[in-house]
Amino acid sequence: MIVNVVSPEEEYFSGESTMVVTRTPNGEIGIYSGHEATVATILPGGLTIEHSGGKDSYAVSGGLLQITPEKVTVLGEIIEKIDGDHEAAIVRGKELVEDLTEQDT
Repeated sequence: MIVNVVSPEEEYFSGESTMVVTRTPNGEIGIYSGHEATVATILPGGLTIEHSGGKDSYAVSGGLLQITPEKVTVLGEIIEKIDGDHEAAIVRGKELVEDLTEQDT
């Protein structure tokens, strides 16, 4: 399936993927090709994309997820590529929100 990961400032990933994992208000979701069409909110945490070259993990402050059977689009508010696994991305994604909260005070 095709996966696109973008923020207002940058495109982070665009290409073929075998699975996408992220967190929604209903819990963590694993998305494979053929997934039911869905639109969901992404909660602060991690986003991991598995592809033929391995895995890429991103910290996400939140955003929107659009799924069709052939394509996944992630529209993130703040996204950072992580040199680590999905668990490290979750921790950093939550830190992004804390950093934003501190800046607002």
